Amino acid sequence: MLRLRHLPLLLLACTAARAADGTPALLTISRAGLPALAYTAAEFAALPHVELTLVNPHDQKEHRYAGVNVRELLTRAGLPFGEKLRGPALQFGVVARAKDGYGVLFALAEFDEAFSSRTLLLADRIDGQPVPDSAAPLQLVVPGDKKAARWARMVASLEIISTATPPAKP
Repeated sequence: MLRLRHLPLLLLACTAARAADGTPALLTISRAGLPALAYTAAEFAALPHVELTLVNPHDQKEHRYAGVNVRELLTRAGLPFGEKLRGPALQFGVVARAKDGYGVLFALAEFDEAFSSRTLLLADRIDGQPVPDSAAPLQLVVPGDKKAARWARMVASLEIISTATPPAKP
């Protein structure tokens, strides 16, 4: 369980992440037992981008979001999709973590086209402009959610977790 005393460590981990060349990371993707992936702003900008025009449930205004499909990022991190997403892989979750300690959880299946037709996006541009400082570095866009709680701002990392419980010892 995350306790308030852990918050400074979490914030330090999010802000101290660096790419292989020492450049500060815009986004890190981590999974227990594997090296973390880190994307600089330039690397993130070079990834395939998509645009979505949606009503932001917070301000009830239509905006044009441009960014990277989270599925693309998770595929690059080696997560299974398509026919490989079954059995134990269905116990993976993805926690999007913000610089201020906010976190939201998704089942891995929510990113798979066989389970959901929506595109979950990490936006680096809104209405043709960089994400504002109040939401930077990235804004998580979650179309289809009736409640806006998972539209996270200031996203700096994705953490892959497993909800699998180890087998009971005899």
